Formats: sequence, C-alpha cells, structure tokens
Amino acid sequence: MTSAPILHDLFIDGREIAADDGRRFEVHSPHDGTLVASVASATVADVDRAVAAAERAFREWSALTAYEREAAIRRATAHVRTCAPEIARLMALEQGKPLNQGRSEVIGACETIDYYAAEAVRIEGTINPTEHRNFRSFVVHQPIGVCAVITPWNYPVSLLSWKLGPALATGCAVIVKPTTVTPLSPAAFCRALVAGGLPGGLINVLPGPGSTLGDALVRHPRIAKIAMTGSSATGKRILASAASTLKKVSLELGGQCPAIICADADLANAAKVAAYKGFRNCGQSCSSINRIYVHRDVAAEFLDRLRSEAEKLTLGDPVANPSVDLGPMATADGVETSREHIADALAHGARLVAGGGSPKTPAGPSGRYLMPTILAEATAAMRVMREETFGPVIGVAAFDDLDAAVRMANDSDYGLVSYLFTRDLAAAHRVSEQLEAGTVCVNHGAVNTNYGPYAGWKDSGYGLELSRRAVFEYLKVKHIKIQL
Repeated sequence: MTSAPILHDLFIDGREIAADDGRRFEVHSPHDGTLVASVASATVADVDRAVAAAERAFREWSALTAYEREAAIRRATAHVRTCAPEIARLMALEQGKPLNQGRSEVIGACETIDYYAAEAVRIEGTINPTEHRNFRSFVVHQPIGVCAVITPWNYPVSLLSWKLGPALATGCAVIVKPTTVTPLSPAAFCRALVAGGLPGGLINVLPGPGSTLGDALVRHPRIAKIAMTGSSATGKRILASAASTLKKVSLELGGQCPAIICADADLANAAKVAAYKGFRNCGQSCSSINRIYVHRDVAAEFLDRLRSEAEKLTLGDPVANPSVDLGPMATADGVETSREHIADALAHGARLVAGGGSPKTPAGPSGRYLMPTILAEATAAMRVMREETFGPVIGVAAFDDLDAAVRMANDSDYGLVSYLFTRDLAAAHRVSEQLEAGTVCVNHGAVNTNYGPYAGWKDSGYGLELSRRAVFEYLKVKHIKIQL
C-alpha cells in the first residue's frame, strides 16, 4: 500500500518539530497490517510549547474583526479542498475508510468550517434597559482563549471540524490531539488550513497517548476549554479532571441508538436507512443504529429487506478499491467486541439472519473485515441490545404495542440519536417527543446537519456541537455597565 512509512512530526507554531524526548509511535494499516507511518509522540513539555504558541496566535487572531476572520477561514478551506485527495488517502491508510468516503468527509469538514465562518459575523450582544437614566448596560461575547480539541478515529476529520469551526470563527486558538489510531489525516487537514493562510500557532497538532497527553491538556492551567469526542467513560474522566481548573467542557460521547419500525412504515425506505446507519463505516459511529424494534406484523418482511440491503454491500481494500462500501474495521479491539456481541446473542437464542463473521473470500489479510450482521429475535438480555458494539452488527426485536417499543428504546443509559419510521403524522410527533435522545430522525438517517444542534442526553454528551448554538461553547459572556 505504501513503499515506505510516512514520517510525521508534531505541528507547533506552523512548523513540524520532533517530540521533546524524541519518542515516536507506529501506525499500521487495518487492511493488511503493514507499517504506514512513524509519528512523533508529544510530551508534557510539548504541551507547554504548543500552549505558548497558541497564546501568541490567539492575541492576534482574536483582535481581528469577525469579517476578517471569515475571509481568512474561507481562503484556508478553499486550499484544503485542493488537498482532499491526499488527506483522504491518509485516512484510508490509517483508518480503513474507503477512499471516496474519505474524500467526501474532507469536503464536508470544509463546509462545516465555512458554516461557522459565516456564523461568526452574526454573534450578537444586547443593550439592556437600566434602572437609572445615567446607566448604560451592554452584554458582549468574547472568545474563551486557547482550546484543546481531543478527536476520535472513526470520523477523524469530520468530528475535528465540528470543533475547529466554532473555535476559529469566534477567535480562539486550538491545540488538536488526534488519537494514535488516526493521527495522519487530522494532522494533514490542520497543516492544510495553515498552508491556506491561517496564522502559524493558531492550530497546533500534538499526537500521542491519551493517558498522559490528554490528561496534561485537560489539567493545563492556561487552556480554557476542552472539546472532546469519545467514549462516555473517557468523557466522565475528562469532566472530573477539568473541574480542578473550572474549564469549559463540551463532550460528544457514546450511543446505543434504537430504531422503531411501525406497522405502517415504508419498509423499503426503513431497510435502506437501517442498513446505511447500521453498517456504514463498519458501524463505527456513535449515531449508528444498534438495535431495531419492528412491529410484529411486518417483522418478517422488514428482515428480508434488511438482509437484502446488507448483502448488497461490498467490502474491500479502501485504497485500491475506492468505491467499495466498507473497508476493514479500524481496530482489533473493535473486531473482538463485535464478535463477542454476536456470540453472546447467538448463545442467548438470537437467530442469525446475515453475516456473523469474516467474508468467505477474505477482503484483506489483517482479519479486520466483518460481514454486516443481522441478529433477529434479540432480547434485552443480550449485550448487543445494551452495549455500544461500534461494529457492523444490528439486533432486531419484534413488538406488538408502540408504547412498549418506546419504553424499550428509552431503556438505556445512552441518549444520542433515536430513529422512527412511520407514515402516521400524529405518531411521529408523539413518539419523537417521548424518545429520550438529543436527536430524533423520522423516516431518514441524515443525523448530522450544520444547522441542527447535536446534543447527547444521559451518558451520551455534555454541552452540544453543531448549529449556531455551538459558537457559544467557545465564548465568554461579559456584562459592561457604565455610569455616565
């Protein structure tokens, strides 16, 4: 896949530099296990260097008008778009995402950042009436300062843009810590933004282990804000650690997302959406459909349609075959968890409808390819219906009463996204209001839109991302009261 490993260093103050102690880590292909890259592993001393660079950049960047920042950001994203093929190639090499999907992710990330560039000029304050004619009262919003952005491996560029967009637009400077699974594509995306004209030091990239580097960022006294996407357990640890410095924190965390298929649903559409949201990116998405509750009267037909959709999906080398639907899973742990959930379900009486293991003709020698798997007659006792699989596995259970289906859908510690399929407008409204999730999608799977807030309920999040509301996650409120 690559003739020689890529060498990646830290990116601080617009320059590539080695880690303070010279240490590096390796990135291997999930397709065939070959060495893809050798990457510098940042230290606590490197965090201090990045913070100092970010503070210098923040002073200049925040002093610009919102219109000046918008113009600079748009020039930078225009340049990034020309780099999309190479960034997508890095993503395919390190994460296993098919090349065409990676390219779409990069372009979509640019659109998100452009959306926030436009929103920056619409941040409005207020003028308040006062108790005395000689008082003047103003409320303004100011950028919070240096932000640390901790990003995941499943959508390494897209989920980075959800944080970079509002941070840059509001005038903040950023330190990015990508995972050690996918350090290459987010670093290349950030480098391209700087190459496109953003100030050096405005975006710094520190790859390295979360256990030490992430903790150093969270506890650093001169970092004012933490934005992170990851597991709920990690999010809770970050929130606890950030309490010592009273940082502002936003967390987009795990999900165990249900879908309810009513008897009157368009089953062809429901099956297409369920297959797309259950299996795309090998199910490695917080908003993946993990469990389905389908009305008993249409359960057999729906399962037939879902199996047909699953069997259409193609698997293969994400670089050599850029248009395949699925590449390998990104991590060996993800494969193991998926296999464990399948085995547990079958042991507890589930019926295997599709998939269940690796392709008969291996799509790659690494063992990380899994067929899209459907498990019928699933029950709440099975792990697949309770835990986040983060793999291409869907459990399906039948229901007789819609209120019971809603109770089963809500019976979870997670509350990120819920899906509903019905032609009944009254049921659509009623059930959408009853579902305990920050996002409800009715008859579609278009979960994430720049204009819509993405907020996790329960263990699925803290704060929010996306929509113009997200800019306020990166702003401080100031009241100015003047006596004339």
